[in-house]
Amino acid sequence: MSLIKIKGNTHYIKGGTNSGIYLFEDNTALIIDPGRLGRRIKKTFEQNNIKLNYIINTHEHDDHYGACENLKNDNNDLLILSSKYTKLYIENPELFSTYIIGGKSNKFLDKCFKDKTSESTKVDIVLTEGKRILNDKVFEIIEFKGHTNGSIGIMTEDKVIFVGDLLVGEEMLSKYDFLFIFDIKEYLESLNKIRNINFEYMVLGHGKNIVSKKESYNLIEKHEKAIYKYLKQIKNELKEPIGLESILKNIIVKNNLPCNYKEYHFYKSSLISVISYLCDLNEISYTMQNGELLYYIQRNQIMIK
Repeated sequence: MSLIKIKGNTHYIKGGTNSGIYLFEDNTALIIDPGRLGRRIKKTFEQNNIKLNYIINTHEHDDHYGACENLKNDNNDLLILSSKYTKLYIENPELFSTYIIGGKSNKFLDKCFKDKTSESTKVDIVLTEGKRILNDKVFEIIEFKGHTNGSIGIMTEDKVIFVGDLLVGEEMLSKYDFLFIFDIKEYLESLNKIRNINFEYMVLGHGKNIVSKKESYNLIEKHEKAIYKYLKQIKNELKEPIGLESILKNIIVKNNLPCNYKEYHFYKSSLISVISYLCDLNEISYTMQNGELLYYIQRNQIMIK
């Protein structure tokens, strides 16, 4: 894989996870999201005699940060940067499976994550929102909470913004429109935030093409529609008391969502995020019936009693 120039010193390398590359004047580089293994990056850098000085991770999912330890082993001077919340997961990678499954992981889930790094990687610098100077160049760090609690975006001086998994390409969105979201409210706010940022080009963590500012409006709208589509469906399911597993089954079947053991738990995590969102809005309540926890829209409360 070769470096693809976007504008000025800002490039990227295409892959299952797209990696941003910022080349400094001294032929050193910053990587934004090295991906899971980093082989394509190492090969490209060796071919072009580029020294890697910095890695910024947009969020705490292994398909974005997994190569950090491998790249660090090749260069002890390499500095790894992330948000505070992302640092927790990068330094304790076992936490992700625990979070997804809601307890100790098992061999079924571990098999799905067979390529996932189990090595702890030290994060050297914690990033907060605002300007960060690296090698005399200014990078804008922007909080994009929602997909995860630690998600950030990075904008270069060339007005190219890397957004991690805030948005995905239309091909992926059409297949997985029940988005993997940790916090619905924060996510919707982040979509509004990116809409109002002055950038020229956007790089998605997962997408075939670079997105222009003009093109981004349509993509943002499609993500918003996906969120509201499932909010509406789930609220319809909640017209009568119903358990999480039943809601999830209905959502998967009605939308013909691709599903395996891992994807099921991702969908379940997103469903719980929707339930939390509706709870925060005081739109739902719950009841216990024969040992089963059931949720329902608030207007049914009189009927339950």
